[in-house]
Parts: sequence; structure tokens; C-alpha cells
Amino acid sequence: MTFNKLILKYYLCLLVVVSVMTSCQNSNLTQVKYSIQTAVLEENSQAWHNDIKFVDDQNLDLGFFKGKVWIKVDFEKTEKLSRVVLLCNDLINRNYRFYKWDSNAQRYSYLKPDVDTAYQDHRSVNFSKPNFVLELSPTANSKYLISTSSDGRILQATPSIITEESFSEIQHQTLVFDTIFYGAIFIILIINLFYSRLIKNSIYFYYCIYIVFGCLMYLFVEGRLYGIGLTHLVVDHFMFIAIRLWILTSILFCTRFLETKITNPKFYRFIKMMLFLTLGVPTVYQLVYYYSSVGNLHMLENIFGFIWIILAFTIVFIALKKRKQKSTYYLISYSVFVLFVTLGLVDSHTTILPGDPFSYFKIGTIFEFIGFTYFISILVKKKLIVSQNLENELQMKQLELDKINNENAKKIEFAGIFKLIENSLNNESEWDQFKNKLSDLSPNFLESLVNMHNDLTKSEVRLLTLIRVGYSQKEIAEVLKIAPDSVKKARSRARKKMKLNGTINLKDYLKAI
Repeated sequence: MTFNKLILKYYLCLLVVVSVMTSCQNSNLTQVKYSIQTAVLEENSQAWHNDIKFVDDQNLDLGFFKGKVWIKVDFEKTEKLSRVVLLCNDLINRNYRFYKWDSNAQRYSYLKPDVDTAYQDHRSVNFSKPNFVLELSPTANSKYLISTSSDGRILQATPSIITEESFSEIQHQTLVFDTIFYGAIFIILIINLFYSRLIKNSIYFYYCIYIVFGCLMYLFVEGRLYGIGLTHLVVDHFMFIAIRLWILTSILFCTRFLETKITNPKFYRFIKMMLFLTLGVPTVYQLVYYYSSVGNLHMLENIFGFIWIILAFTIVFIALKKRKQKSTYYLISYSVFVLFVTLGLVDSHTTILPGDPFSYFKIGTIFEFIGFTYFISILVKKKLIVSQNLENELQMKQLELDKINNENAKKIEFAGIFKLIENSLNNESEWDQFKNKLSDLSPNFLESLVNMHNDLTKSEVRLLTLIRVGYSQKEIAEVLKIAPDSVKKARSRARKKMKLNGTINLKDYLKAI
């Protein structure tokens, strides 16, 4: 499979999953008549609803907002008692208060007066988005009032009225979506932990902690830890810490994946300095101004998040020169994540795309994790193949070196032998000693040589023995203390006696004996 076909299948798979996972949309209620009015008040306003001028504008996606918002919903009486749900888009804002018109007292009053608003708000179900179950009376008009405030975070309070059945379906689809999302993350994490133990490559360690903190970040941002005894302030502070740890681990993984420390040490030092400033300084500010820093941190973290997205792309493009393949792999996975984050941000303000805007963040994360898992496995596999080839090459060179060392050892031994017979082999005891040592080094060589060519002289046997061992013409001349030309002539005479034609290599012939 070619690389282009692989990428095409990757994106086709992504398209299918997106179409399935974003198919859930809110079903607006049409059979009940109602009107919605809103009022937006600036920070520090103490006005009560009686003193506020409400307008028909229902768009309450206000971005980084400091102040208070009122939502008034009036229903006409229905034929029978029925229940509907008012749903807002907020994810991390828990400051929602819910009032119902009391016709006897002629005023609005809390529907849940006993709620401890430091730990939860008035929403009917502990769902990620603010929700209020409204009972519509068949005998009189029903009036409700919702208020929320923001200390500088993104406020997305735009309301919609849906049936209870639709809300139950949204809850079910959200549960299925989250089961798939967190289940996929768990499986990806287990796969990478398995490879980490199997291959023992440090890149898996950085990648696994990146996955863990990414998952933790989503748990905090979606408000999964509300309602377990932690105040809003504590959860908010933990959320910011989780976001910074996620950014930290993502950059550590990025620089490790692209080997930035090796390819560009100066730029790597700059990245470390940026990490210290953009993550360390806000953390110190957050802890020093514990009770008042949360509102400002919402905007600050978004700015720093945008900076790190740009910096991550910069790291990739700088690495393209020296790590082209790794940079391409990283760019593919990271671009998918950024694409879906962008879609989610756009949809959170325009609501032109199907499904929940935050689901696009999750889809991008899953495909980012899948892409990195696949590409890391390719790179590690290639690295292992290269390592294995190098190991095989080293083994071959070691065998060649051992062979050369053995031949040199034999040369040394034979040199010692011929020192015993520097003058001649007339002495029978010396000749016997020579034959015995030669037999230890090369069994049966002398016996076979003499049997095959019994007309060879002792000097010629000595010459052929040195050739068999691997001595060069110059080395033989030094051992026998004769001129190199004499060695050449003696060699020719021996070849004639052995009746070897010109195509036969003498050394190979002797080794075969």
C-alpha cells in the first residue's frame, strides 16, 4: 500500500466517523407556543429582573464575558400538563439559577431553594450542559426565569426548548459518544503501554503521558468532576492545571518525536524558555491570586493555547529540513486535530454544523491519537530494522575479523615453525617437529600434498605450506630469506610439477587439499 493510499483511507475513515458521531442534533419544540426574551448586564450590575429591559434577541454566545445574563421564558397554557426542557450550550459555567413565577405571591422564586450553589447550580440533571425541566400548566400561562453570570470565561447561554424525549435521546447519544471516546483512548493507551514494555523506546513514555493528560483535560473541561464534593473554584483551578499539563506533555512529545534537541539545540532551548514563561508564570499567578484569578485565566489560557498551536506548527516546519518523514507524519496527525478544533470553535459561535460543537474537539483528538500511534509504530519498526541490519553487519564484520585474526595467528605459528628450519630440513627431528605442528594447525595437509605430488622437494613443500597459510610473496621472501623473484620462480616450478594450468588459483587449490 502506497503512502498516498494510506492517507486517503485514513481521511475516508475519519469522514465516516464524523458523520456518525455528529448526527445528533437538538430537536426544537414546535407544538408548544412560547416566547424567549433576554437581557445582558455589564459587570457589577445589581439590577433585578423588574428593572431590566428584556429584548427578543436569543443569541447569548458572548465570548469572554464579565457580567450577568437573564433569560425569560413565557409559555401559553397547554391542553394538558406537559414537560419540556430548556437547554443551554455552556460547558464549564455552573452559575445558573432557575426561577419559576409564583402566581399567588406574584413574584419569581427559586425552584430549588436548598441547592448549595458553591457545589452545583439549579440544573435539573447533572449533565454537561445547563438544563431545566419545565412543567407547562393547562390552566394558566407558565413563566420561568433563568440567570447566569460570568467572571470572564466564554459564555454560551443561548437557550433552546426541546421535548423531554429529545433531551433523553441527547443524553443517550452523549453517553454512547463518550463511551466510544474514552473507550478508544483507553485502548490506544493500552496499545502504547504494551509497545512501551515490549520495545522499551522512550518515545512511548512521552506519548502515553500526553494521552493521559489529554484525557484528564477533557474530564475537567466537560465538568465531569462537578457534584463529587468539590467546589466550583477548586474544579476550575484543577482544570487549568490539567490544561497546562496537557500542553506541556504535547510539546515534550512533539520535540521528542521530531528530535528537536538533536537537530536544533538553540531552538530547543527557546522552547524550554517559552514553556517556563507560558506555563510557569500563569501557575504562579493562579496560586498567588487563588480566589480572584479564575476569570482572567480563561482568556489567558485561550491566548496561550493559540500560541502553542502556532509554535507546534513552527517546530514541525523547522524539523522538515532534517527530519522530513517524521515531520510529515506529525503534521498529518496534528493538522487533523487542529482542523476539528477549528470546526468546533466556529460551530460554537455559528451553530451551522451538525452535532455538539465540543464533539469536534473529541473527534480530532481521537484521530490525532490514532494517527500518532500508527506513525510511531512505523518509525519504531524502521528503527528496529535498521538496528537489526547494523547488528547483522557488525556480526559479519566480527566473523571476518576473527577469520583474519585466525589466519594471522596461523602465520605467527608457521613463522615459529620455519624458525626451526631456517637453514634446511636435513635434520630428521626438526622435520618431524615441523610436520607435527603443521598437522595441529592444518590436519592432513602435508600428508595429502605429498601423496598427491610425491616429486616435490622439501623446499617446495615449505614454499607451498607458506602459500597455503596465506603469506604473500614478499612475506615468504622474508621468512625464507630469499629474493622475491626467487619466490616467484620457485612458485612457477612447483606449479609445473603439480601440473596446474593457468586458470587454477594456487592458494585455493592448496586450501582444498
